Amino acid sequence: MKPSRVKDLLIVILLVLLVAGISHFVITNPLGPSRILYYGEAFITQWETRCEEGAPEWMPEVQRYATRNMGAPASQLAVVMPGGEQHHCETGWKDGFWGQEPLSHNVRFRFASTTKTVTAIAVLNLINQGDMALDDKIVEVLELEGELKDPRVGDITIAHLLSHHAGWDRTRTQDVMFMMNTTPWCPYEPQELTRTGLMYAPGEKEAYSNLGYCLLGLAIEKVTGQPFREHMSSAFGFGSTTLQFVDGPYQPDEPIYDFRHENFYMPSYIEGFDFQAISSSAGLSGSALDLAKLVSSSLESGPLTILDGNMNSDCNPASIQECYGYGLYRYQPSEQASPLYIHGGKLPGASSAIIVTPDRQVIVWVGAGVPRPGSNALQEFYDFIRDKAGVVRH
Repeated sequence: MKPSRVKDLLIVILLVLLVAGISHFVITNPLGPSRILYYGEAFITQWETRCEEGAPEWMPEVQRYATRNMGAPASQLAVVMPGGEQHHCETGWKDGFWGQEPLSHNVRFRFASTTKTVTAIAVLNLINQGDMALDDKIVEVLELEGELKDPRVGDITIAHLLSHHAGWDRTRTQDVMFMMNTTPWCPYEPQELTRTGLMYAPGEKEAYSNLGYCLLGLAIEKVTGQPFREHMSSAFGFGSTTLQFVDGPYQPDEPIYDFRHENFYMPSYIEGFDFQAISSSAGLSGSALDLAKLVSSSLESGPLTILDGNMNSDCNPASIQECYGYGLYRYQPSEQASPLYIHGGKLPGASSAIIVTPDRQVIVWVGAGVPRPGSNALQEFYDFIRDKAGVVRH
């Protein structure tokens, strides 16, 4: 065979292998091409960052980093200083990549589990007012009667619920609050608590619990005599802010959420969750600035605040989402590093973070997307913020 024909044959074989490889990749990784494309989109979008005049230099740096690494083509960043000074930045477009409407500071994002911090603030406010106590037993607060299937349920206190020490463990069983197309018993049938079994004795082990914060929502209702959503709106003046509870369907004042880094959920997830039930654990939405202002304002009240609670118990502060106190957890990668007090949030296509520094600087980030599956992006994001925001050890 002539050398030229051998060369042509090799080229054909290489082309066939290339096409076959690409086809195999697309078939076995249907979201793969769009995930790869995100890198190009993010490189462009990061420069569509707009900060109000006077914002600290680190804020646009954080926004550009988040765009590249947090899987969110649209996001907001806000900071409220201890003295009340506030700033905000926005990146991307409300209506998708290279859209017609640049993202503004009053677009409403789904907060997901950062809602828990606001619920914790509401509980602590009631405790500070003398309407509730940390050591109140939840079965007594809810006035539940009858024999307990697991006697340990009677020992669960408000403090246990706030700090995820009530005794449930969603890693060992299903999360009753987020079972697709299933109505959870909380908050509709509180008596079901008496028929619940625990994995651990209350206070024995920390295990993140959406159910615990649902029960805190019921406690708020019992103590105030108001529906949870109504009390929260009144107590925090939602009417003059962007803060609202989510009912499921996407609204015109929300951004387009990016689902390409989800392995399971798509935009239709809204049909499978009971958004009324998750009001106190993951149901709030609003702008980053309004959330930052609410959290910052709460730190001025007392004596109890979300910076209290035992964040020094038997836990590893070098890992994120451990060492919970009352609505935040302590993250401290080393003894030499300054701690951050954090709560993160994730719903399909949406992520968020509340970060409080030792000097009570409140930083809130919300994004219309989620990080790459299996990445360490979240912890790296927190470390980046620590470095850029000039957090110092106190």
